Amino acid sequence: MHESRWARARTWAVYHGISALIHQPRLLRLIARTIQRQPWVGYAAGTVASRADVAAAFDRPLAFSSTAHRPNLVTGDFLIGLESGPRHTAERARLEARMPPPEDFGRCAADESRVRSNALLAGGGHAFDLIEDYMVPVAWQAMSGAFGAGLPRLEPGDPMFAHLRAIGAHLIVGRVATEAVQARARDSAAALNGWVRANIASLHVAWNTKGVLGADEVARAVVGLLWVGHPATVQSGALLVQEMLSRRADAWLRDLASDVRRHADPWSDAGLRERVRLHVLELLRLRPPFPLLMRDVRRDTLYGTDGKGHARGGSALTLLGIGAMSDPAALPGTPPCAFAPGRPLAFSEDRTLMFGRGGRQCVARDHVTETLVSAFVGLLRLPRLAWADPWWRRLRYDGPAIARMRLRFRAQ
Repeated sequence: MHESRWARARTWAVYHGISALIHQPRLLRLIARTIQRQPWVGYAAGTVASRADVAAAFDRPLAFSSTAHRPNLVTGDFLIGLESGPRHTAERARLEARMPPPEDFGRCAADESRVRSNALLAGGGHAFDLIEDYMVPVAWQAMSGAFGAGLPRLEPGDPMFAHLRAIGAHLIVGRVATEAVQARARDSAAALNGWVRANIASLHVAWNTKGVLGADEVARAVVGLLWVGHPATVQSGALLVQEMLSRRADAWLRDLASDVRRHADPWSDAGLRERVRLHVLELLRLRPPFPLLMRDVRRDTLYGTDGKGHARGGSALTLLGIGAMSDPAALPGTPPCAFAPGRPLAFSEDRTLMFGRGGRQCVARDHVTETLVSAFVGLLRLPRLAWADPWWRRLRYDGPAIARMRLRFRAQ
C-alpha cells in the first residue's frame, strides 16, 4: 500500500511538472542550449536537443518509435497511436489520399473568422475569451472542410468541445498522465465515439465521396482526425497569440497588422496570407504546441554525435524539438530568439519542424497552418489587442491545455 501511494504521488508530481514545463519556452530553450554545448548532459538524461540529433531521431522511427501506448489510443486504434512500421505507413498513405486540399480548411476557417471578428468589432471592444469565443468555433468550422461541410455546426459551450480538450490534454502529457486524467479522457473518448456514430450518416456521405469506405472506416477516420486536430489547432492558436502579445512592439507585427486592417478582405489576398503564414510559423517556432516529445526505444541503440549516446531497449528518449528549432547551427545569420518571419534556415524543411518530421510528421500540417492563418488574420483586425486580466490570472489551464485566455481590444 505504501509503495502504491508513493507511485501515485510520483506520477502526480511528474504530470504536473511536465504540464507546467511545456509552457516555459525560455526555460526549455535554456535547457536545450546547455545540452547542445555539453552533449554528455543530454546523454545522461536520455535527451537530445540539437537540430542534428532531433532530426536523426525522427528519421529512425524503427529505433525511436511513437509506440501505441494508452494515451495515444484512448479513443481507439487510430493512426497517431500506431507503432512505427508497415501498418502505420499504409494507414498514413490511405488517410493522406482522402484528405482534401489545405485551402478547403483555410476557406472554412476564414468564413468563421470573418463572422467572429466582425461581431467583435461591432461590439465595441469588449473582453472575450480567445479559446471558447474564437479559436474553438474557428477550428471546428475549419475541420468541416475535411468533411464537405458535413460536420454539424456546434456553438461555443457545446459539451463536445470540452470532451475534445480532455482527450487532447491527455495526448500532450502522454504516458505520465495520472489515473484521474486517464479516466476523464476515456469518458470523453466514449462520448466522442458515440457522437460520431450518431452523425455517421451525413459524415459517411461527405467523407466517402468515392464510395469505397464502409461506415465503420469512416467513423474511425473522423474520430481520429477530430480528437487530435481540433484541440491541437486550438492550443496552437492560443500559443501563437500568447507569443505575439509578448512581442507587440515588434515592427514586423505592427506592419502586418496595419496592412491587414487596411485591406477590405484580407483573408482572400494570397500575398498577404503568405506573409501571415510566415509570421504564424515563426511564432510557433518560438512557442511550439509540442516543445518536447517522447520516443520509445525499441532496442539498445546508439545515438547522438559519433554515437556517444546509448539508449537501452525499453527506455524512452526525450526529443527537445524546441531546442532543434532554436539551434544556432540551423539558424544562420539571425539570433535564434529573435523574431524574424521568413528567416534563412540551414535546412528549408525546418520551417515546419514544429509539426514533427518524416513519417511521423502531422498528417494535416498544411491544413492546420491554413486554419491558423485565417484565424490570425481575424485577430490582427482587432486594434490594440491586449490581455484583459492582470498577469496572475491571464491564463487558466486544464492540465497542460490552455482552457481560458481572456483578451480585449479598443475600438479606434
